[in-house]
Amino acid sequence: MTKSLTLIAALIMVSSGSWSEISCPPGSELACLNVGDTVCPLSAKCVDDGATCFDEYPCEPGETFVCESQYDKTLDDCKMAVEQHSQLASENTELRVKRLEQKNCVLNASTLEMAKTCVR
Repeated sequence: MTKSLTLIAALIMVSSGSWSEISCPPGSELACLNVGDTVCPLSAKCVDDGATCFDEYPCEPGETFVCESQYDKTLDDCKMAVEQHSQLASENTELRVKRLEQKNCVLNASTLEMAKTCVR
């Protein structure tokens, strides 16, 4: 951050003609930037303007950033899996209810013919 501020201050001084007044803290140096250039400290990562940043270590230590497109695809896949699970759970419930009704019908049947009609 200090290096970024130093560079910005240097650019302001250069543009106002004060080149002789520019100084940098020890261990740093001046740099000239073109329009659109980005200054990133060594402790950070530069990303483009359209990037969405998440925590540096979203899951486990040592993992890196997640691209928004990958995140969106994974989220969509997860939503589809949840929807499929819900549909299968609903079908399972319907089948269990039908099976219970058939079982009760067979148990309450007084003849073999009546029991056969329960499962057809």
